[in-house]
Amino acid sequence: MKDSPRKEILNEIAHAIGEIELPHPVRVGIDGLSASGKTVFADELAGVLQEEGKKVVRAGLDGFHNPPEIRHRQGPMSVEGYVEDSFDYAAVRENLLQPLGPGGDRRYAPEIFDHQKGEAKTVEFKEAPEDAFLLFEGVMLLRKELVEFFDFRILIMCSVEVILERAKIRDLAHFGDMETLIEKYEQRFVPGQKKYLAENQPAQVADLVFFNDDPEFPTISLPGGKKG
Repeated sequence: MKDSPRKEILNEIAHAIGEIELPHPVRVGIDGLSASGKTVFADELAGVLQEEGKKVVRAGLDGFHNPPEIRHRQGPMSVEGYVEDSFDYAAVRENLLQPLGPGGDRRYAPEIFDHQKGEAKTVEFKEAPEDAFLLFEGVMLLRKELVEFFDFRILIMCSVEVILERAKIRDLAHFGDMETLIEKYEQRFVPGQKKYLAENQPAQVADLVFFNDDPEFPTISLPGGKKG
């Protein structure tokens, strides 16, 4: 049976990543707007790599949230606070990206914070194989604090309209009611991520841009503007 258009593209991406040879795990950063499909993409890509016999480490930026008192210190609806204070980037470097990078001991922690409970977790360190592939996804990921620590960079793009529709389904239980959800996205999340895109230009540093408005028929853009 012929693969779907999405699986064909995932196969292509997995093949490109799988050919990277380094003396340490290959660190793949997967950036994208909230509700753009980063986690699903990362999980699918992990599956394809594993089908090819690759060893995969999965982690996400949600496991490195700052506690609420830091996230909201500029105000619960602050755009600047969302961009600047949501995550502990030093902890990402120290617990994950540096240990898996050049000269690292490969002992890493995939998460240090339970975002659902809003509290720190007991840090459990694991050891990655030397030939592993780290797939690390999160919002506002390809920023100055982290971008140099990735060996391959992917940006997931989606229109704001699609993101809002997906968020209404995914995040309603979390926010409790539709009015709060829409307010949070329209006043904090979407403006914050637009600010991040303008200030960091992640498409300029990405090795691949994955357009995910239509999950069944995504397209990709490679450096130099080539599309697939």
